[in-house]
Amino acid sequence: MNFRHLEVFYAVMINGTVTAAARQLGVTQPSVTTTLQQAESRLGVQLFQRESGRLIPTEEAHILFDEASRAHEALSAVSILAKNLELGRGGHVRVASVPSLAIDLLPDAIEMFEKRLTGFQYSVTTLNTEEIIDQLDTRKGTFNLGLTFGVPPESSLASTDVGEVDIFAVLPGEWGVAPDKELDLKSLADRPFVAGFDGTALGTHGRELFLNADVEPRVVARSHTHQLAGALVQRGLGYALLDSLTVLGLLRQGADRTVTISRLPGSPTLPVVAAYPSQRRLSNAASAFIECFQQAFEVLQQRTRGLSAPVS
Repeated sequence: MNFRHLEVFYAVMINGTVTAAARQLGVTQPSVTTTLQQAESRLGVQLFQRESGRLIPTEEAHILFDEASRAHEALSAVSILAKNLELGRGGHVRVASVPSLAIDLLPDAIEMFEKRLTGFQYSVTTLNTEEIIDQLDTRKGTFNLGLTFGVPPESSLASTDVGEVDIFAVLPGEWGVAPDKELDLKSLADRPFVAGFDGTALGTHGRELFLNADVEPRVVARSHTHQLAGALVQRGLGYALLDSLTVLGLLRQGADRTVTISRLPGSPTLPVVAAYPSQRRLSNAASAFIECFQQAFEVLQQRTRGLSAPVS
């Protein structure tokens, strides 16, 4: 039984007569009758009894109708979705983001996107950069767009540049270290350090900074999540290197009373990118979402410009 058979059968069951079904389908009555006969022949069961020019559904027809109704609803949903996609509406945006980019940026990006293309559903997952890259690379994740701090060169992923965020040194305020325009990392050689993992973008940049300063940091903890590292600094466990968006979040929570923020030599930055499988062409919706994320990022960056001066 093919889709055409199912469509005609459903129309006859809903309308009750061949005439009404033909009118709904925009075909002739003989065409409907022929299609019904073909369906019965394919199934090997009688679907209707013919009495005085009327079609009486058999028990088998009623059983088939239950499944046909579900199939018809599914086909209607696909048709509506296809039409919405043609008009730039509807669909599903599946995004994975590192927490630092998700907390402030994603709500703004989704709000902007919703104003451009309505009727979409959103799935947002927060993971660290390595997990996002791995799942996009192997296609084992349920998302198709990742917002990360860069993409490793050995990855097979494609990416769109969004911008850059500054890296700051964040120290417990109780240490009494005065904020400097450029913090001398050698002055912290004996202080406890809350590090990022070596595979993370922030961990890699931190390692380079310490190598250039000829310093071996005294690591007391490692964290994939920048927010967790910031919370540990607030509790005096050690100092950390954090991106400007995380620092902005700390200050918004009143952390200026518990931490000291300083710039680092060379004003290092982290790249922010939207990553996706290089073998898969970006959909129009995904491209539009990246544009909205870029706009949200630019707006938020204006609020981090004040961090260019030391804060204590």
